[in-house]
Amino acid sequence: MIKRVVLRQFRNHDKLQLQFHSNKAFIYGDNGKGKTSILEAIYYGSLTKSHRTTEDRFLIKNNTLFSNISITTDKHLYELVIEPFGKRMFVDKKAVHKTSDYVGGYHAIMFSPEDLELVKGIPSVRRQFLDIEMSQKDKSYLFVLSKYKQILKQRNALLKNLTLKDDLTFLKILSSQLSVVADQLISQRTEFIEALNQAFKIHFTRFNKQDEVDIVYQPNTPLKTLERVLNEKKDKDIVTQTTNYGPHRDDFSLKLNKQDAKTHASQGQQRLMVLSLKLALLDLIKDKQKEVVLLLDDVLSELDDLKKQQLITHLPNEHQVIISGVSFYGNKKEIQAINLNEGENEHGSNQQ
Repeated sequence: MIKRVVLRQFRNHDKLQLQFHSNKAFIYGDNGKGKTSILEAIYYGSLTKSHRTTEDRFLIKNNTLFSNISITTDKHLYELVIEPFGKRMFVDKKAVHKTSDYVGGYHAIMFSPEDLELVKGIPSVRRQFLDIEMSQKDKSYLFVLSKYKQILKQRNALLKNLTLKDDLTFLKILSSQLSVVADQLISQRTEFIEALNQAFKIHFTRFNKQDEVDIVYQPNTPLKTLERVLNEKKDKDIVTQTTNYGPHRDDFSLKLNKQDAKTHASQGQQRLMVLSLKLALLDLIKDKQKEVVLLLDDVLSELDDLKKQQLITHLPNEHQVIISGVSFYGNKKEIQAINLNEGENEHGSNQQ
């Protein structure tokens, strides 16, 4: 469980300290108070990635030189110093030099309004979701993914210097190597999505018993076929100077009553589907010893009172949950209320 969050020069926060003494907390306050930024910092503290930007420099408060995130859990202290051209990571005051050694110290799952892009966005958004969540759950996946990207980078670099008349022996070797690792990725993604789909259906039913939902994996090439495809389509790859086939082009779709949710689900239905997807991720965490936090940013907007009550009632008790919103919703005897309107530097008392 996260006990304390300290931010310095992060987004619009000059200095902020939050104390958590409950497994459930609701951070609320006026727009512009930095509620989303607090959840973003907790998420970044787990993954060293933001859900809002790909450039870390935007996390640093304007006119300052660096940003600092400090997360204290039951077990460890995680710290990050973000500078314009890089970041430094520490666990229990000891420097960690490889991101892969830092990621996943505690597990953060986040719902934000931007996550609706999982339904209606482009395939790269869904691939990124798969890679992030699977890497957190299983570091062996992160290893396989990194190996795939390394070989893919080599193959693409070679393609930029090839013509159809050149010797293609090395290209065939790289295609074979890429295919072996691709099969490992496809197998792991297939297993993950099957398990996620089962939990996804259960959680969605709690909000909506009338409709049926599914997650459908759409691999770019079927298992054990990539090497053949790459050899058959090598001319296209040489002309376009890039690898056009493989797991880096995979996708999955969310279905509502067997129709694509992108075109057949309402905004409210899409929101409940994504929320159910995030709750399903919690069920897939098999290591119960790992510290886990579910972050729900602006989750209650666009939900009617019945859906709000259903959500609050079905929040998991075995994991920490931190919610944000403009106004508090729930029982203050059960959920710690943190009002950002009441102070500028320190928060965390159970406001009544």
